[in-house]
Amino acid sequence: MTESALYPNRLHVVIPCRNCEAYIGDCLDSLQRQTFADWTALVADDASDDGTADAVRAYMQKDARISLREGVQREWLMGNTLAALRALDPAPSDVVAILDGDDWLLPECLDRIMRAHREGYDLVYTDEEIDGGGHSIAAPLIASAPVRKQSWRFSQLRTFKGYLFSQLPDETFRDRDGNYFRAAGDLALYLPMAELAGPEKVRYIPEKLYHYRVHEQCNFKVMRDEQLRNNWDIRNRPPLERQTEYFDVTEEIRGLDKSRLPFIGPEARDRHPRPLTVNIRHIIPGEEADAWRPYHGLWIEDGVFLSGKQE
Repeated sequence: MTESALYPNRLHVVIPCRNCEAYIGDCLDSLQRQTFADWTALVADDASDDGTADAVRAYMQKDARISLREGVQREWLMGNTLAALRALDPAPSDVVAILDGDDWLLPECLDRIMRAHREGYDLVYTDEEIDGGGHSIAAPLIASAPVRKQSWRFSQLRTFKGYLFSQLPDETFRDRDGNYFRAAGDLALYLPMAELAGPEKVRYIPEKLYHYRVHEQCNFKVMRDEQLRNNWDIRNRPPLERQTEYFDVTEEIRGLDKSRLPFIGPEARDRHPRPLTVNIRHIIPGEEADAWRPYHGLWIEDGVFLSGKQE
């Protein structure tokens, strides 16, 4: 397989929680049972007023992979998650998984996630089992439809490479009043990242590898009106353009004749299998810049981008 500049070697699990003393043990136990053991976990405690932090510290004494960030004041789910992600500051190729502190993972979950990321996918999510229900809302992304105009597809566990998060401006996560979303924050995070990644870089694993716990403090029970209002707002914001800063493979080419343009994209695709993305960087003399400007900055094949650089 082609060596990718985005091949991941690190997996970070971010665990946002609030008053999860009764649940956090199940969550951390499920991490420790993973068949993929090379992970680190940051528990982000949103100013809990129960024994959540003490429960986490007990695990930290026995497992150096687990750490804790204690919020001094309430930041709510979006603000708490963002603070943890920014403190983590993942590298572009690092994989980040967000696991709610009241849920847990099936043993094969992280292994399946990392295999998909190492195949070249940049946003990967799984199916889930839900307390008390045999249904699921997870589904593959519809490549032919705008991301924000699709029914919700991104069930748990949701994971992404660090470069996607790094390109989201702060206003992505704020509501119409300028506050971080208290509900529907998952839409604010994952819909824009799917737009940045492009559909062929998004992978759905149709296996129930995540257990979603239903209890009386779930957002869809206590903040349903706010959740629906934010859902509408996020879905009606302008879509983000597909990103062109990070690629799996970059190749430089000189002396390109315009008659060759229809062929270099398919040839690059033959050299580097999907879902890897390829940047063909066309090196040109300065005097040719004007003649080539209309041809650069364009996608020339599925997952193949032609950029220009002056010598």
